[in-house]
Amino acid sequence: MRIRTQIILAAFVLAVVPLAAIVTYSYHSSRRALESAYGREAERLTKQMDRRLATIRAELDQRLAVVSALPIEAAATGDVGSSIATVMGDAANFVDSIEFQPIHINPHPAPRVAEAPDVQPPEGSGTPEIAEAMPAPAPPAPPGGLVIDLPPMPVMPRYVMSEEQRELVAEIGELGKSLADPNIDPEDREDIQNELRAAETELRRVIEEDRKQYEQQMAKVASEREERNAAIARLRAQQREARKVARTIVPVPVPAPVVAGNVTPKVDATPKVEPADVKVRKVTEKDVEKAARSAKRTSLILGRKFEAPVRTDGKVIGQITATISTEQVIRRILGSATEDSTEIPFALDREGTVYTRDADERAKLEALSIPQRVKNGQPLRDIHGWIVSTSTDPQSGLRIGVARPVGENLDELQRTAGRNFALGMGLIFVAMIGIVPLSNHLTRDVKLVTEGAERIAHGDLMTRLPVKSQNEMGQLAKAFNRMAEDLSVHQQKLLEQERARKEQELQQRLMSVEYERKSVELEDARRFQLSMLPKELPRHEAYDVAVYTRTATEVGGDYYDFHLADDVLSVTIGDATGHGAKAGTMVTVIKTLFAGYGGTSGPADFLSDAAEKIKRMDLGRMAMALSLGRFANRTLTLSSAGMPPVLVHRAAKGTVEEVALSATPLGTLGTTYEQTRVDLAAGDTVLFLSDGFPELMNDAGQQLGYAATLDAFAEAATRESAAAVIESLETFAKRWHGDAPPNDDVTFVVVRVS
Repeated sequence: MRIRTQIILAAFVLAVVPLAAIVTYSYHSSRRALESAYGREAERLTKQMDRRLATIRAELDQRLAVVSALPIEAAATGDVGSSIATVMGDAANFVDSIEFQPIHINPHPAPRVAEAPDVQPPEGSGTPEIAEAMPAPAPPAPPGGLVIDLPPMPVMPRYVMSEEQRELVAEIGELGKSLADPNIDPEDREDIQNELRAAETELRRVIEEDRKQYEQQMAKVASEREERNAAIARLRAQQREARKVARTIVPVPVPAPVVAGNVTPKVDATPKVEPADVKVRKVTEKDVEKAARSAKRTSLILGRKFEAPVRTDGKVIGQITATISTEQVIRRILGSATEDSTEIPFALDREGTVYTRDADERAKLEALSIPQRVKNGQPLRDIHGWIVSTSTDPQSGLRIGVARPVGENLDELQRTAGRNFALGMGLIFVAMIGIVPLSNHLTRDVKLVTEGAERIAHGDLMTRLPVKSQNEMGQLAKAFNRMAEDLSVHQQKLLEQERARKEQELQQRLMSVEYERKSVELEDARRFQLSMLPKELPRHEAYDVAVYTRTATEVGGDYYDFHLADDVLSVTIGDATGHGAKAGTMVTVIKTLFAGYGGTSGPADFLSDAAEKIKRMDLGRMAMALSLGRFANRTLTLSSAGMPPVLVHRAAKGTVEEVALSATPLGTLGTTYEQTRVDLAAGDTVLFLSDGFPELMNDAGQQLGYAATLDAFAEAATRESAAAVIESLETFAKRWHGDAPPNDDVTFVVVRVS
């Protein structure tokens, strides 16, 4: 592909990709913001409906408690019907009727007149006249239940903007936009101003008329409220007066006492208020069935029944139960529809019944499967074009929600993003028209460079490019000319380097052959040295033996060996100076000398004899550090020639002892060696080791040291066998040094006393 084409494509891609990214990001961010705003509004409406439900429940409880304080037992005569309607107030809209069920009790004995046993009636009067002058007792509780049907309460007027007001407001807005145009003619501006003033005058007139009408409605409602409040006040005053009279009668409401030959006037303890369309009747079977259905619906919506005990003089004489109009409750919870409201409030009870404001809204919800999703607990966020928010009433389990459509706004947002992208693409294509000639100018000099490079590729190192400018292309031409000159100079050097490389390859081949030959020899030496080591471990019923060795090179300098005769176990371990073939020679010498050791003489005698023989061999600077231990009857006799201390772990105490003997290695100056005796017990463990283990280095170049060696052996010696001790020490060495070959030979010999 030509550079010109690449430049055009790069400019196109670099313009289109950011444009697409910006438009896409703007669309998705705007969509998320819009959905978030709608979601918050839906949640606000849902919480508002929750508050309405809680308010209705609390208002019903409060109003029913006030009704229970009225003399319901007198409701058979219709005296308190209107009082009940008045007390219920706005809550009466949610109550179809109130059922009173009395509790039948044994009648009280006939009351006596206190403090007047000898009073006689006035002359000419008989007992009927006295009884007529005494206050009548409270009417007995009706033998059956009563149903008190409540009339609907008046609705408070609401101020709603009329259609005429909306049209005038829209007209004023359009005229105001026209006046904002600075290019309008003065005459047109004056006409628009006149129209605007006329519209504003008309709007004020319409608002004034609506205000007066609204004030008349409010005055009417206020008058009705004052009348209702006055009726309640009169009722309460009569109740207080009745209670005062009742306190003068003992022990229950009875005829009042006679004082000074006179009779207390009769007082009706039950105030008489007009029933105001309140109907009081006996409970019928239809009422029972209706109450059962209402109780079920009320439980599904409000979570419980609404009832309260009725008391007289502190005694419960019955119970009132409100028959709730669930339709009114649902209507209040969901609210009323407005012209500019598009959300759909709904409710779903435990039985799956869906409540909406009208059938159209229910049909929309059913088409979207929203009730089914809510009932089955399915997610509501994946409904295309809709935001749904729900909450559950904890008492009734009623699920309240709001579904709000956002599809039109999202479609409009998507169309706007598409228009912006199309506009941006148009601007990009316009810009591409100017990029084409610019790319031709830029690629003209590139073509010259390409042709020159092709000539050089065919071997013409004398090719030079003309320098026509001082810009980057001119600098490129100069660099190309220098490159061509350098190529001609370096071509000769490359030929010389090629000859030198071939000679070096020949030398490397010769060295490789020599290395292979030496590797074969070292492998033979390694196999020979390994053949010097014991093929199998000695088996002794009193001692458990295990060994481990790892060389630093092909031929190591560490050595170990055993001798078993007459229940005497001899163990030796050594470390020759250096590595490789010389170390292998010294190991061979010690192996030969130890083969003649029968275990009858002491270890110190063997080391002294071996030192003399090695000196007579005149092996130069080769030397061998060696330790020899003789195990017999749970006693270790030990002698050392320059080896690290022998470690003894006491099983009984859990401690580690160092047995160190200072002496020079075999083949050096000294020929006299000391020996020591160590008493052992069952479970004790003896460790012979070379100096390669404490001198192991980690990645940081730090040596392990003898202190860490003691700690590692103290932990390993607690294992169950000598082989397990070796395994623990080997694992510790790998953790410290890794899997690479050690910097010195590492050898362990472990003897566990049985």
